[in-house]
Amino acid sequence: MAVLGIGVDMESISRFKNAGDKLLKRLFTKGEIDFCFKSVNPAQHLAARFCAKEAAFKALPFKEIKFKNIEVISGGKEQPVLVIRDERAKNLDIKLSLSHSKTAAIAFVVVSTKENGKNK
Repeated sequence: MAVLGIGVDMESISRFKNAGDKLLKRLFTKGEIDFCFKSVNPAQHLAARFCAKEAAFKALPFKEIKFKNIEVISGGKEQPVLVIRDERAKNLDIKLSLSHSKTAAIAFVVVSTKENGKNK
């Protein structure tokens, strides 16, 4: 396994408190929007997902990718997973860490090659 890139991004949660539908639909998938708005404080989750996408842009070995082709999948008690919908990502192992406080969100992404074609 070889690390290809790392990325980190931090954003103010207040940037997402009054985000309009047009912006949300440009940046996030329907699944991400649905997940965030099931929460008491959607802005925290939106900010964290935006950070994940920005951190992925920094970590990926290719740069031409759209926001909506990067998706944070969250489910239950499992750790969120970063999915890259691009053929160039099929042999990449992508690790994601998200966190937020009351005022800021942060994401850290590590992109590496899959070991022996397996995701470890």
